[in-house]
This record gives sequence, C-alpha cells and structure tokens, in this order.
Amino acid sequence: MSDIAISLKNVSKCYKRYARPVDRLKEILLPRRSHVQEFWALQDINLEINRGETLGIIGQNGSGKSTLLQIIAGTLMPTTGEVGVNGRVSALLELGSGFNPEFTGRQNVFFNGRILGLSQLEIADKFDDIEAFAEIGDFIDQPVKTYSSGMAVRLAFAVIAHTEPTILIVDEALAVGDAKFQARCMKRIRHLKEQGVTILFVSHDSSSVKMLCQRAALMNHGRILEIGNPKDVVNHYIALLSSDKTQVDAKEINSAGREDFISRDPEKLLHRHGNNLAIIKDVKITHADGSEAKTKIETGTGFNIVILIEAQAELSDIVIGISIRNLLGVVVYGTNSFLKRVKLTKVNKGEKITARFKMPCYLNRGTYTVTVGIHSEEGLSYDWVDELVVFEVYNIDGCEGIVDMDCSLEINTDRIVNV
Repeated sequence: MSDIAISLKNVSKCYKRYARPVDRLKEILLPRRSHVQEFWALQDINLEINRGETLGIIGQNGSGKSTLLQIIAGTLMPTTGEVGVNGRVSALLELGSGFNPEFTGRQNVFFNGRILGLSQLEIADKFDDIEAFAEIGDFIDQPVKTYSSGMAVRLAFAVIAHTEPTILIVDEALAVGDAKFQARCMKRIRHLKEQGVTILFVSHDSSSVKMLCQRAALMNHGRILEIGNPKDVVNHYIALLSSDKTQVDAKEINSAGREDFISRDPEKLLHRHGNNLAIIKDVKITHADGSEAKTKIETGTGFNIVILIEAQAELSDIVIGISIRNLLGVVVYGTNSFLKRVKLTKVNKGEKITARFKMPCYLNRGTYTVTVGIHSEEGLSYDWVDELVVFEVYNIDGCEGIVDMDCSLEINTDRIVNV
C-alpha cells in the first residue's frame, strides 16, 4: 500500500467568464472570435500528502483553498493535471454540503452515509452516536430547510466524523458553530488524527493550525507559496496580510537600517516584517520594580514587557501590541495600545517611544515567547517580530495547565457525633 494518501501533479483549474450572457452564444456561433475571459483559480499545484498526515491550508479569501479541496474531494474536476486519492474521503466543504433541504435530518444521515460508502446497517449502528454528537434534538426529524446554519453544520460534521474516513477534509464551515460545538469538533478531529486518518484542515485560526498540523501550506492567488513548518508558514501568512509582498525573506530583516538586537547570526534571525516607518529597537522583560528579569519570572509576581521604538517618519496612528505564546504556539494572552485605549499623539521622525506593558504573572511553570508588533490603526504593519523574547516561568506551589488560577480550597464535613 502506498504511503501517499493524496497526490497532485501540475493541477490547474480555469473558469470561463463572460461579460454578458449573449457572449456565450456568440462564441458558439462564431468560434473564431473569443468572447471569454479566463480566470485561473488554481495554477500548477504540486502537492503530496502522506498517509496519516495532518496538513493545514491557509490563505486569504479567494486564494484557491476551497477550489483545491473540492478537486481533492472529487466534486470538481481540474482543467489540467493529475489527481490521485487513496482512501475513503469525507469532506465538509460548505454548510449542509450534500444535504437535500426537503428531506429530514434523519433521512439525510442515511443518504449521506450511503454516498460515503457505508451500508444501511452500518449507518443504523452509528445513528445514535451521530444524533448525540449533532445535538439538534427533535429537529433530526424535521426538514433540513428549517435548520439554522449552525444546526446544518452540526449534523454535517457529525455524519462525516462517524463514517470512518481514511481522508478527512474540513473547510472553514466549523467557524459557524458555537464554542462548545467547536471544542467537540476539535476533540473529534484529534481523535481521528490519533487513529491515523489523513486530515486536510482549512482554518483562519492560526493557533489551531500550529497545534493540530504537522505541515502547513500557504496559498495566494491560486498558487502554493510555501509548504513547511506550521509556525513558519503562519508567520508568513501574517506578513502577507499586512504587506503587498508575497514572501518575506528572513535575511532582509536588517534592511533599511534595522538593527537586530536578538542575534547577529543571519541564520538565527526570527521572522520579521513591516514597512519600516517605525522600528522596534529593543525589548526586555523586567520585574515590577523595574529591575531586569533576564529570563525567569515567578508565578504570582508582577512583570513588565518594555519596548523601545524609533519612528522613521512622522506618524499619528501608532498601535503597539504584544502576544504571549506557549511552545505549541498557542496565544495565552495578547493586547495592544488600541484595546487598552491608550492613544499615542503625533510622533516625529527620529523620536523614540518607550511602551511598558505592566501585568501580573498568572502563567504556570513553562517556557513562553513574546511577539511584538507595531502597526497603524488600519492594520498596516510598521514592524513586527515573531517570538523575539523567550522567558521561563517557575511556580513553587505547582499546579497543572497553562495558567495558575490562584485557587483556594475549602472542605466542610457534616459529621454526626454520638454522645
């Protein structure tokens, strides 16, 4: 059996667009004169996904993610190229995908199960689990056209998650569910991952991509810009959102007079991007009294993140932000001057700014990183450096989890004493 679950070779997808409906007729009657406009949704996609691998796909709206997933799922044919899929595919590509709105939820469960390759008896055996997972109550016996978008996606995911797929494709449809449902879906996806299911996961939640996926692919304008470590790919995606560049070269970090205060070795530079209208010159962590903390902080104490910035132009809309992450890339806390309602007045070229984020340390023991960014109120990146400070938290009391909730405990007993 091949170790490759999905293989795409030079896959492209072209859509024909006509300015007016009559142009389509003119092209049939006058074939020598073209009235068509070609739009290439995908261009020369080459991708191999190993069996049991979880691949995250990220990119801006219109980058070609959904088209790619539809081609892999078999609901769309490529214009050119070869597609190889080895295994049973279950796909949640859009709300209520594959559901007949006139039929009840119960009927759609059986119809979809048969389409996905299960027998009537197998579906019947799994139906109670599907119904319990969806949690739509009596609506299971109502027409799907009466469902809310959240109910439709609940039932759709419940079906695909219980049909024993070897390849699971999940688009951004899960975002419509409530927090409880999303948590249940993520738990189910992790369970399928542990069972060796190949998973394609599309999400705008970068933390989920970094936690769940072994690799990530960044798409832009129908092409794959990069495939690699999820953290690096997500960082490049963030850079893409705030810049007109399609790729960010780490070796360009020192350009435009920026001084790297982290490392002089260009191979060890952290991911950085921005237009250089303001520059992060230094970042350090201090204790509450202002003394430098070096790299260790104790749970329950106060600490500061101090940032030195130099304006390279006259600016009036600087927003300064921080993000604290654990080693899995999960953001445990983030804020900025806009959210804290601290408005910076006009800053002159060459002027230096010191921002001091003061906070108590409720983090539990572990290693954490600090990402710092400065941007305009419209989101234009001036300077952004990923995970540039690493610090360790120690906790002499000890507890489990990411944070120390400073829990107190009371125990009361009601004992009858015989006299």
